[in-house]
This record gives sequence, structure tokens and C-alpha cells, in this order.
Amino acid sequence: MSKKVMVVDNHALIRQGLKLIFESIDNFEVAYEAGNGEEAIEILKQELPDVILLDIIMENIDGFGVMAYINQFCPEVPVVVLTTVDTGDNIKKMLVLGAKGYLLKDASPDAIVNTVNNVLQGNTLLPNKITEIMAENDNNDQKTDFNLDKMEIAILSDISKGMRIKDIAIKIHLSERTVKNHLSSIYTKMSVSSGIEAVALAAKNNMI
Repeated sequence: MSKKVMVVDNHALIRQGLKLIFESIDNFEVAYEAGNGEEAIEILKQELPDVILLDIIMENIDGFGVMAYINQFCPEVPVVVLTTVDTGDNIKKMLVLGAKGYLLKDASPDAIVNTVNNVLQGNTLLPNKITEIMAENDNNDQKTDFNLDKMEIAILSDISKGMRIKDIAIKIHLSERTVKNHLSSIYTKMSVSSGIEAVALAAKNNMI
């Protein structure tokens, strides 16, 4: 049975190019395509591919938002980031959110296919170019913690791991209502309206 690939990229030309690559290989098919993060999440609510190729810079919901959704609701699906974003902190954020591979868009077709095959086998694969960027990253960008306290950061961290409110409440010995109140406080401080957005923003700022 063919492995179903999902391609999430705002450029139709990139999606078409990746489709041609995988359709030339036995046991692969590009079964799903999305032009932005919102479309990707809507597809994932209905169907799960075997592997996802994900860009970062997109309208509506960016790659971080999609990765946060995958982390929370379908972490079993491996993700390879394929993007032009080559800064160390962004690479780290995607890996923290669960990406299994990270490639730049100048990667060769062979490198893309090799990475996809590796993540399908449960491996994490980063080319030397990416590990060098991470090593050279001085991480001097100004960050913000949104004035979250230690409890709120801990709850966000648990949310990023896919834990349910009920399980978080049991873990930290609080009522579900209290955990929900903490989440409301987090959303207000971060100016977001959902756990997915909060986790993505926290990852962007290296808080989790």
C-alpha cells in the first residue's frame, strides 16, 4: 500500500514539484495538499496522512500553528519541515514541537525522499547544514515570557505534549476548573484564543 504524503505549502509550484517527485517513486502518493495552515488543520481533522511536508511561512495559520496542532492531536504523524527559514531558533522551535526532519527548499529530491523515508521509520534526521546553523545560533534575539508564572508555563508545557486538562489537573493536584482558569489567564496574557496558538507562541519564544 502506498504511503500517503501531505504537502502543506503556500506556493502551488512547490506543491506540484513535490507531487512530481513522489509520484515518480513506488509506494508513495501525494494524497493531500494544503495552501495554508488553516486548510491543513481542516484536512487533519478528517484524514491522517502517513507523513507531512510542512512549510513555515503561510497565511492564516503558519507552520508553527500547524505543528502545534499536530503535536496535540496527531503526534503519531511524522513531520518534515521544508522551508526557506534558516535561523537556529526557528529550527529549534519546530523540533521542540515535534518535527522529525528539517530541510531547506534548496534540498535535492534525493535528500527530501531520504528524509521522508527516515522519519517514516521513526528516526529524526537533520542534514549537516541544519545542525551547523543550530550550533552557530547565538540566540541573542530578545524574547518575552508574557509574564507567565511557573505554574502557567508548566501547564503550557503539558498542553504541548498533548495532555488533556483532566490529566494535567491530576498531575498537579488541582481541580479541572482551576486548570481552566490558569489557561484563561494564559490566553489573556498572550493575546490568543486557543491552546494551539498559545503553544505555538510559547515555542517561538523558547518558553517550552
